Amino acid sequence: MNQNTNIYELVIVGGGPAGMSAGVYAARKKLKTLLLAKNLGGQPSEAWQIDNYLGLPAVLGIELAEKFKSHLKKFSQDIEIKEGEIVVEIKKTEQAENNLPLFNVYTEKEKFPAKALIIATGVSPKKLGIPGEEKFTNRGVVFCATCDAPLFKDKIVAVVGSGNAGLDAAIQLTSYAKKIYLLNKYPDLHKGDLSYVEKIEKSPLIGILNNALPKEIKGDKFVKSLVWENVKTKETQEIEVEGVFVEIGSAPSLHFAKQLLKYNEKNEIIINPETNATSCPGIFAAGDVTNMPYKQIIISAGEGAKAALSAYYYLTKT
Repeated sequence: MNQNTNIYELVIVGGGPAGMSAGVYAARKKLKTLLLAKNLGGQPSEAWQIDNYLGLPAVLGIELAEKFKSHLKKFSQDIEIKEGEIVVEIKKTEQAENNLPLFNVYTEKEKFPAKALIIATGVSPKKLGIPGEEKFTNRGVVFCATCDAPLFKDKIVAVVGSGNAGLDAAIQLTSYAKKIYLLNKYPDLHKGDLSYVEKIEKSPLIGILNNALPKEIKGDKFVKSLVWENVKTKETQEIEVEGVFVEIGSAPSLHFAKQLLKYNEKNEIIINPETNATSCPGIFAAGDVTNMPYKQIIISAGEGAKAALSAYYYLTKT
């Protein structure tokens, strides 16, 4: 492993909306900043079309991600960006620089010392792991009802997932789709809030398929059908759908910082909502990886900006 002795004022871990927004603000504050990311773009790159980002209605997810990247790279003289880097560990050292503790950020290739950190690694939606899911992602298979529900106006769709995320997705889709199948692998809807369940059961547009386990997504250029199995009888059925919403949860990418920070029951980083500070002084966090509610692109971008400003004041006033 290369031993980088160059001490950064700020290292940002993550290249999604929160990380890139933090990068823009840190660069404008002239902090000596390094942004580390496996790739720039984040979840917008996986979204089909986004209708709720202020000022950019009906923008393709990949197009919005490119706009973010282009904006960030305009500050390339003020921020160092390393793509293709996976952070594997963060350690707080016993050293100090100008009365600030130092951290070592380890990637698979190198070590980067820093006075402050922003963790903005986001979350990864859990996948079904069935044939056709990867092939038809962004071609009918989607992972964000809030982002993509309007694209399925007057279409027949399926929602996989019977927790609150799945129930909420099905309810959102009643404003657009003409028919919604809700696949629930349990005998009844016992995992969701009662208020959601009542709305689901009263809706004439939602058909509940209990004991239903998705087995395969079929289509040609786009999704055409979904094969599911009854977990009790082992019988399979194929339903015609034009969209499949996968709503089985998501998981933060946080294996590298477990020993330093406090987390909630969802494995999200607990932050001070005013400053985005974590339980470890000098480490801030932003975006979907935190315990802030409402996992939306525009919120993550704002949180990234807030985290960068807080890091700036931490570095200049400590």
